[in-house]
Amino acid sequence: MGSRTKTHDPAKQRRRIFTANSFQQSKLISARLSKELQAKYKVKKIPVRQGDVVYITTGDFVGTEGKVLSVDYSKQRLEIEGISREKADKSKIMYPVSTSNVVIRRFGKVDQSRKRILERRAKMELEIEEEDISLAEVEALEEE
Repeated sequence: MGSRTKTHDPAKQRRRIFTANSFQQSKLISARLSKELQAKYKVKKIPVRQGDVVYITTGDFVGTEGKVLSVDYSKQRLEIEGISREKADKSKIMYPVSTSNVVIRRFGKVDQSRKRILERRAKMELEIEEEDISLAEVEALEEE
């Protein structure tokens, strides 16, 4: 995560995940937004926070929607309301869910920092779209 050169070595990829600092870990727990939120904010992924309402897309609890109770940055797992397992002694424990298996349906609280993230990422995507248009125009001119 720290170096600019990319590697395809799985061991190095895992090492980067396990040795990531807190800023990098917060970026690793990003989840997709629902189609409605994507259309509204023009952003595809954003870090999950406590209080967000998520929908589980894969696994044993597929189709379940719940509020995020806690986020474990080091393990990159979420604890979601209503998602639990029963142990042998009949006690219930929270079942951790990976951020890759959820879609954010609603934000819990949109504070200043999250607003800045949404504005910055939406602006970046708009700039990319403008560049794509200009490249298409250039290619059309070259063909003529």
